[in-house]
Amino acid sequence: MSRPRQSSLTKRLFPAFFGLVALVGAYLLMQNGLSQLAEARQMERLPYTPLAGVTRGAYMVRGQVEDAGSTVKTPYTGTPAVYFRYALEEEYRDSDGDRRTRTLDSGQKAVPFLMRDNTGSITIAPDSVSDLQWRIKRSFQRREGDRIYSEWALSPGDTVNVLGRYDSANQQLVFSGLEPFNLSPQISSRPFDIAGGDRLLDVAIRVSAATGLLALGVALLLTFARVHRFWVFVVTMLVAVTGTLSVMGAAKLSKEWSSVATLYQARQQGAQAAPDNLPARADVAALKQLIRRNTSGWLDNWMYQRTTASSSTEVALDAATQTLTQQLVHSKPQTRYQHTWIGWGLSVAAAVAALLLLIAAIRKVKFKRLIEAVPTSSTAGLSYGLAEVEGAVTPHETFGTLTAPLRNEPCVAFNYRIEEKRGSDKDNQWRTIEHKHKHLPFWLEDTYGRALIDPDGAKIAFPERHSETRGNQRHTVRLLPPGSRLFCLGFAGLNHEHPERLTLQADKDSPFLLSAKTEAEIVESSGSKGFLITAVALALALFSATSLLAADGNFSPGNLLAAAVVVPAMLCLYLGILHYNDMIFLKRRVDRAEANIDTILQQRYDLWPSLETAVKALLAHEKHLQKTLASLRAANPSDLAGTQQTGNRLAEEKQFTDALQARIEDYPDLKSHPVVSRFMDIMAETENYLALLRNSQTDSATLYNTRIQSFPDLILARLFGFREVAPLGKTTDSA
Repeated sequence: MSRPRQSSLTKRLFPAFFGLVALVGAYLLMQNGLSQLAEARQMERLPYTPLAGVTRGAYMVRGQVEDAGSTVKTPYTGTPAVYFRYALEEEYRDSDGDRRTRTLDSGQKAVPFLMRDNTGSITIAPDSVSDLQWRIKRSFQRREGDRIYSEWALSPGDTVNVLGRYDSANQQLVFSGLEPFNLSPQISSRPFDIAGGDRLLDVAIRVSAATGLLALGVALLLTFARVHRFWVFVVTMLVAVTGTLSVMGAAKLSKEWSSVATLYQARQQGAQAAPDNLPARADVAALKQLIRRNTSGWLDNWMYQRTTASSSTEVALDAATQTLTQQLVHSKPQTRYQHTWIGWGLSVAAAVAALLLLIAAIRKVKFKRLIEAVPTSSTAGLSYGLAEVEGAVTPHETFGTLTAPLRNEPCVAFNYRIEEKRGSDKDNQWRTIEHKHKHLPFWLEDTYGRALIDPDGAKIAFPERHSETRGNQRHTVRLLPPGSRLFCLGFAGLNHEHPERLTLQADKDSPFLLSAKTEAEIVESSGSKGFLITAVALALALFSATSLLAADGNFSPGNLLAAAVVVPAMLCLYLGILHYNDMIFLKRRVDRAEANIDTILQQRYDLWPSLETAVKALLAHEKHLQKTLASLRAANPSDLAGTQQTGNRLAEEKQFTDALQARIEDYPDLKSHPVVSRFMDIMAETENYLALLRNSQTDSATLYNTRIQSFPDLILARLFGFREVAPLGKTTDSA
């Protein structure tokens, strides 16, 4: 007895465990993504400083490489270089036959070198090769058999971009101590605006992946807690996403602008210490202009005013300094992704995928809410229309059972499939070569009685599955044996052989599900799947927005927060649409029941003139019957207004029919009259059907009225004018 409990507990703990792992992963990815965003934004603010203007702090410089008295030779070509990286790789085939590459040997080495531009030169001293980000183009590649020899070399005469810190004591650019400036050391053969654009796209991927993991973690933890309400998920996601990005984003933004102030103050102090250094003064002025140019959004502007604008003083600029300042500003292009069209393509693809996944999630949640909206009935208390019942499968006396293939077991439905393995190696796939599906009507029995189920057109989740492999064939049968506990959601329609009984059957406007799971399990499963699909859709939607911003170089914490808030806000809007659709569904259910009653009343109304002619001659002395009959003939069902009048009409018809039935027993001629006989047959046939329809209208009206009086549907009901519906024969104050 303990093993099933332990297995169930273990199964329940999986969502909790993976949910916590997803939240931790979301936190780490978000931290890393926001850190990279801050660094990319800091690089946008840095001008390319003339080497003669380097004085104090972190700098971005570019120039031509010159050797400082020593070089190293690359291992494969023997080229003199100030830095090289090499790799020896081997191609091989794995067990699946795919070609893969593995590294047999690799390494790198660097020596101090000179960098020169048109204003001067400076020594570049790599402190530690491994701590530096080297982005050097491949200079050599040779293939010999399965082996690949590659080199990446930085040689004298090459143009290079460097991000480092100026060590004034040793008069060289070093790559340590950049943490206060929120920068990482880099040496690149590509311009930094291109590298920054690549980094922005990487940030978009990391932040959207973190948001997806956050949504996934929330969904899994709600699944563990057995919470399947979509509005709880939406509210939790809104708080989680906005809260996480607000807290973490604000902390990172504060640190970022503190680094901006530190960077600007260091440059400013260096320029003030060398008042005759025109490039240094122009560099400070260009830095301030770039800081201002890359400040966007109210949050950025507020931080700029609080940290940089208020703590900086303007450097006096003459005409020559102003000219050089503008040159430095214009020579620093806006950071953007190099392949903009790829960024746009990724954004569009992610948006389409997010939309498709959101539609799939909507269907799951909508189906779950449909099951919740329809109350579970006993087999004896079925109402006309969409209904739910639970019970045990019992074979019908007339139809009996089927014999399932493979094991020859009795059942009322089976799905049999024969598959054959075709293909070779890893392309082996099971192909269906034969498929059979059969079913019979059966009873669904509970403690109150039984209901007839016609499974034609139903989606059946079979409780049993058996599979056997015979050579290169796999035989699988799924079956529904007698005695199985079954949940049924379907349309309870008229059984023409027994008008007093309803049959659960297929209907083009209603779902039809037969499942061995309980209603609670189906609701929980559908809700969980909806949450998980929505989590992925959220990540893709956010990636679509952030990748578009990254492609245009307009990525900042402010618009990131705006993009992240839009997604849960859209979910809140969709939540309102879901609740609105629920009320529309419940109202239409009431309207359908009333329309069916009106149809029966119209059929009867068409009989009153013929009946009046027959009854007048035989029951001329029955003044009360004649008066009631005349009243019924004159009252057209289409003129009835409201459920109260419809209920009164039904009661009047019932009273007349009972009185007429009593008189027929006393008048043989009346009993044998073809019109009267046909009328009584139709009344008897439809009376049971009307009873079912009245129960359906009453149940539907009660459910609808309860829903529009509950929060939050109450708000939407008042906003869109949903009114209470009275059960037949009753009135409502708000009607």
